Amino acid sequence: MKHSSLIPWFATHRRPLPWRTERGLLRDPWQTLVSEVMSQQTRLEVVVPRFSLWMELFPTPRHLADAREEEVLAAWAGLGYYSRARNLHKASQAIARFGWPTTFEGLLALPGLGPYTAAAIGSLAMGMQVPMVDGNVQRVLSRVHAMGLDPRTGQGAVRLLSLAKDWIQGHDAGEVNEATMELGALVCKPRNPSCGECPLAEACRACAQGNPEGFPPPRARKEVVVIRCQVLVVAHSGRILLRKARESELLAGLWILPSEGEDPSLLATEERFGLVRHSITHHKVVWDVAGGIWRGGALPEGWRWHAWEELATVVVSSLLRKALERARVLPEGPLRAKKNNTNPFDPPMET
Repeated sequence: MKHSSLIPWFATHRRPLPWRTERGLLRDPWQTLVSEVMSQQTRLEVVVPRFSLWMELFPTPRHLADAREEEVLAAWAGLGYYSRARNLHKASQAIARFGWPTTFEGLLALPGLGPYTAAAIGSLAMGMQVPMVDGNVQRVLSRVHAMGLDPRTGQGAVRLLSLAKDWIQGHDAGEVNEATMELGALVCKPRNPSCGECPLAEACRACAQGNPEGFPPPRARKEVVVIRCQVLVVAHSGRILLRKARESELLAGLWILPSEGEDPSLLATEERFGLVRHSITHHKVVWDVAGGIWRGGALPEGWRWHAWEELATVVVSSLLRKALERARVLPEGPLRAKKNNTNPFDPPMET
C-alpha cells in the first residue's frame, strides 16, 4: 500500500526522456549507462540534447570502445568532469570484449561504476531487485521517515540504504526507483518542496512536522580553493603549444596551456591578455593569460604542437577555450576548425 499513490502519480507525470521506454518495458542497458553517467553533476536540460548526439556517434558499446580517447573527450566537451568520459570509454571496452555482466556484482566491477549506476542498469534494464540511491531518493526517503542522520555518510548512509531496500520490497524495483527519483526532481525539491502536490504527503513525517526542508540535514560547505597561475599562449606557423595535464592536476589527461617556469625554453613575452576564471568542484581556477615563445629544442614529455585544424578535437576543457578566446586564438562561441593555418596571434618561435 505504501506506493498506491506514488506509482499512479508517476504514470501521469513521468517526463518523456529519450532513454526511457514505455511503462513495463526494460530499458536498453547502453542507453541507461550513458544517460546515468551524463546526468551525474550535469543538469538534465543540458544532458538531453547531448545524449542524442552521443548516441548518434556511439550507438553501441563497440562504437565507443573502438574510438580514440581524444575523440571521446571531444564528444564529451562541455559536459565537464572528464573522468566520467574516460571511465565510460573503459567500461565500453570491457563490455565490447566480455559482454554485459548478468549480476549486480558484475556491473559494479565495470570501470567507473559505483553502486548507484550499477543499480540503475540492474533495475531499469535488467530487472534486478536492487535500490537506486541518488540525491533525489535520499531526500524523499529522509523526509518520509524524518531521518535526522546525514544519508550521505557513515551511519546515515547505512540507514538510508536499508530504507531504500525496504522501499522497493515487493514491487517492481525499476519502476519504484524511477518514480521516487522523479518525485524528488519535480515535487520533493531541496528548497520550497510542493508538499500540496505530493502523493506521499499523508505518509511523510517531515511534512507532518511542518519542516520538510530540515531533512536531510544540510551538509557542511567545503571551503573554495583558489588556484592561480600564469599560462602562456605560444603559437607558431599555425600551431599551438599545449601539454597534457598530469594525473595530480584538476584537468588530468586534458590538453592545457603550459605555465611560466615549467621549462627553461618557455619564456613569457610582454603581451598580456587578462584573466580567465573557471570553477571545478570546490576549486576556483584563475589563469593569467600571456603570450609566450619557445626557444627551441625537444619538447618535454606530454607536450605537443597542435595544428590549427586539430583544435576542434583537442580543445575540450572550457578553461582552455576561454583562455584561447581571450588571446584571440579562437573566435568566441562554438569552436570551428579553420581550413587554413593562419592565426590571429602568431608570435615568433626562437630558433
